[in-house]
Amino acid sequence: MTCNGEVIVRPANDDDLEQIYHIELESFKYPYPREYLKALLALSGNLFLVLEVCGRIVGYVVGLIEFGVEGHVLSIAVAKSFRGRGYGKKLMLELESRFKERGVHRIKLEVRKSNTVAISMYRKLGYRIVGVIPRYYPDGEDAYIMVKELKE
Repeated sequence: MTCNGEVIVRPANDDDLEQIYHIELESFKYPYPREYLKALLALSGNLFLVLEVCGRIVGYVVGLIEFGVEGHVLSIAVAKSFRGRGYGKKLMLELESRFKERGVHRIKLEVRKSNTVAISMYRKLGYRIVGVIPRYYPDGEDAYIMVKELKE
């Protein structure tokens, strides 16, 4: 089978969890446990998305709708060997589109203050820093709260 670099973003399913968990492990200092990812899949429905390149899952994003109106990006990660190709942006734009379809007007997320690559991507997508959560992460690092208002 040859691959022409086909990229697909689709809702995740139970069969994807092992690949998602592997990306989680290589991406975060304090990765979510496999069972937590499984619970998020059940809770978020088709707001848990994976990005496939040639049939291989190389990234994911998961969001929830809170209070019926606010989207919350809980996690996003792209496999190390696939970073820098715009896949994170592609995942975020698809999640934003799905939020908008459900009447969400505002999206929020938390990001490590030291994660300058992610902060830069979020800023380019229209997110702005609105606050700080002191000692948000287990190692004591602060998180920025970033928000984007969706246009009608």
